[in-house]
Amino acid sequence: MPDTEMNEHQVKVWDLPTRLFHWSLVALVVVGLITGFLAPEWWMGVHLWAGYGTVLLVIFRLVWGIFGSEYSRLETFTFTPKEVIAHIREVFFLRPTHYIGHNPAGALMIFALIFILVGITLSGLLVLGGEENQGPLAGAVNYQVSALASPIHAILTITLMVLVVLHVFGVFTEMRLSGSNLIKSMIDGYKQVPDNIAAPTNRNARPLAAITAMIAFALIAGTLLWVFSTMPPSGLSKMADNKVFQSECSDCHEIYHPSLLPHASWTTLMANLDNHFGEDASLPSKKAIAITAFLANHAAEKWDTEASNRFRTVSPDAPYQISASPYWVRKHEDVTDDVFKRKGVGGKSHCKSCHQDAGTGRFDDQSIKIPKK
Repeated sequence: MPDTEMNEHQVKVWDLPTRLFHWSLVALVVVGLITGFLAPEWWMGVHLWAGYGTVLLVIFRLVWGIFGSEYSRLETFTFTPKEVIAHIREVFFLRPTHYIGHNPAGALMIFALIFILVGITLSGLLVLGGEENQGPLAGAVNYQVSALASPIHAILTITLMVLVVLHVFGVFTEMRLSGSNLIKSMIDGYKQVPDNIAAPTNRNARPLAAITAMIAFALIAGTLLWVFSTMPPSGLSKMADNKVFQSECSDCHEIYHPSLLPHASWTTLMANLDNHFGEDASLPSKKAIAITAFLANHAAEKWDTEASNRFRTVSPDAPYQISASPYWVRKHEDVTDDVFKRKGVGGKSHCKSCHQDAGTGRFDDQSIKIPKK
């Protein structure tokens, strides 16, 4: 006889913390995916907060999996591979065993999601620290490490989207086969259970123990993060102001950060000031030598930021034109000519119009603000 034809009774399965965790995680994952794939780069701050929030939720779920109520505990949905395979076979033949809490396939999906989320978080922190020179690992991770972590972060994110699709498919399949409204259950906490299924002895949650564990973890993690935060970002070099460079170059155009061109490009540019982009910008020998030395000593090779690493590759046809470099062209290919013609932008050579931190050489995504007029 199908389960839907049996007498049923309600069982309180999901406690409030578990339900809040579930829907909060759904919201943060959606925000993370949107800001990571669809939103413009200056939404990076929202993306980061979604990531930090996900970390806290995963940690809470692991702690609550030990001290939560009966069906929230990890031990109640830890199944052997044999049990998982048997359940999948039952689903294939459309006669799955009814479980009060998580079934074996659902449990496997939960552990897979947690594992992937942890991987996304760790790889994201590596990218944030090495590429963006931000976050708790900014002083411990270089650009090369972040370059390795970046594709891993992307692959794991795509894997997460696949798992989410499979999870949703599994939920609706279970609802179809069992007749239980699993979505409603994760809202009000109750499930309809056939009378012939005996519920195990219910164990109440231990919130005080959970809070104690969370506080202990926060103290340990907080201390480690504080130690890392005292380390200066590894990719940023100290650069003293150079009054000659600032005064002479700012007379005609915006000051460009030395990390935006490699050593060879700066020296070539300074050696040809008599034909400086079609104009004669010659300087007295003493000033030219001082500016050349300053630019060479702080060129792209001296930094380990995303910009410095990217702009080391220059255009063969215009080796000292920043806006001609392959990376600049690729990053701005979606910016239309109408945007560059806006009065507040002023053209492709005005970095500071959109990048509020251009003078520091950081070029953080969160600091991008394109003038509307």
